[in-house]
Amino acid sequence: MLNELPDTAAFPLLTEDELACLEEIGTVRRFADGDLLFDLGEMDYSFFAIKSGAVRILDHSHGEPREVALHEAKSFSGDVDLLTGRPAVISAVAKGDCETIEVTACRIRRMLGEIPTLSDKLLDAFQLRRQRLEASGFLGIRLAGSSHSKETMHLREFFYKNKVPHTLFDTETEEGRNLLREWDVTEEDTPVLGCGKRMVRKPSLADVAECLGICREIPDQTYDVLIVGAGPAGLAAAVYGASEGLQTLVVDRMGPGGQAGQSSRIENYMGFPAGLTGADLANRGYLQSLKFGAQFTAPVSVASMSKAENGDYEVDFCTGQKVRTRTVLIATGASYRRLPLDACERFEGMGVYYSATSVEARICREATAVVVGGGNSAGQAAMFLSQHASDVRVLLRGGDLRKGMSSYLADRIEKQPNIEVMYHTEISEMVGDKHLEQVGIRNNQTDERSTLDCPSAFIFVGAKPHTEWLPDSVALDERGFVMTGPMIHDHEKLPEGRTPCELETTNPGVFACGDVRSGTTKRCAFAVGDGALAITCVHQYLQ
Repeated sequence: MLNELPDTAAFPLLTEDELACLEEIGTVRRFADGDLLFDLGEMDYSFFAIKSGAVRILDHSHGEPREVALHEAKSFSGDVDLLTGRPAVISAVAKGDCETIEVTACRIRRMLGEIPTLSDKLLDAFQLRRQRLEASGFLGIRLAGSSHSKETMHLREFFYKNKVPHTLFDTETEEGRNLLREWDVTEEDTPVLGCGKRMVRKPSLADVAECLGICREIPDQTYDVLIVGAGPAGLAAAVYGASEGLQTLVVDRMGPGGQAGQSSRIENYMGFPAGLTGADLANRGYLQSLKFGAQFTAPVSVASMSKAENGDYEVDFCTGQKVRTRTVLIATGASYRRLPLDACERFEGMGVYYSATSVEARICREATAVVVGGGNSAGQAAMFLSQHASDVRVLLRGGDLRKGMSSYLADRIEKQPNIEVMYHTEISEMVGDKHLEQVGIRNNQTDERSTLDCPSAFIFVGAKPHTEWLPDSVALDERGFVMTGPMIHDHEKLPEGRTPCELETTNPGVFACGDVRSGTTKRCAFAVGDGALAITCVHQYLQ
């Protein structure tokens, strides 16, 4: 069971004062042995503090229910899904007669922002419980598909960014083929998703979000700020905006994290001397913004944006939903560019990747991995992949590793025995049948050519801003990044007589922050600071 070993952080006891506080906002309920407190897949299920008796927590992901935790007197039920509003991944059943205090999901979310001492205890426990559940052999969502399939990898990226527990059953293994037979589907039907009691063939991200309860109906109201993009800049803005009382909505086309969420390890972010993954940083910001009342939905992209007669903005989403907002914050970031090779696009998700996380690392296990790029993201990827691949080749167009990479990271790469930095080297071709098998490389000074056998190439070069959805009234620089503040003072698109805020665009009430903004430093900490500054600009505009 999850609590076979004592863990006061994951399973703390409530004090008498905390129980009394919960009783003031909740309802005392009694359950008989075997009664269900909440069931697998239940949306917006309640929080229960146990006054007497016990509650069993059951995992159903293996078919037969198994007990993974036992909550006794003065303990409480719940994990992170109480905060996210997603369906329960486990069920809770009374063991013997028990008396509880029930607090509805809506009320417990409000309470987390109102009572800091109790909030800290619950939030820490919720996150640790989810980690321990996943480490206990919990399967979560079952995904059947080839590990070399572009569609399968796209789904896994979505699960990874949205912290959805899942298990891949690779259809190139006997275990995966057995699952296909169990579900009575063929290889042509893959990827196939087992979501609770449902099975979905070749699901789109919208299908997955609906199945998991991630994408929710957006309330019919006027928001103070709509944040488009949930990378570090957007999440920081969400935390500051919601905590300062702004009605805040965040949308993202994939999930929390942005480009930083694809990083296997960030070690130069202040306050985390041991480092943390980009996904962990994003998840902390995501939960923190929810704690303060921000609303979040994904996968959602903006189809169009226009200004209403009253000065507010009307934003249409790809889902057909429409939102009214007083301000818009562009935080859509940038993504790495493809290499100028015809095969690069064909092998995306089948050997060519733009992130290096545990999802992609299994592809290059005990093989050669190629990393293209000389920035911190490339360096972090190389160090992470060196723990999985037999050897890693870092391809650098120039001759100086420290030109675009932090010194501490360059030092580590040079000392890592199974990493080789190949200077003045580029990929000249990509070869493979169903997935990438070889890359041709060329020295750009001597034109010397050779071939590397490798199942995976990780690309971290260039940056393409996600600004294709913006109206013409928002001015962009020559590379497509959003221009803001002083650089647009005399711009022809800026309304006459208006002095823009530091992060305001040529469209009054529309702001930009993070990597999508022209002239920014492409660092995670800078993006977070930019997101906080953006909320200051929003306040100035609203006043």
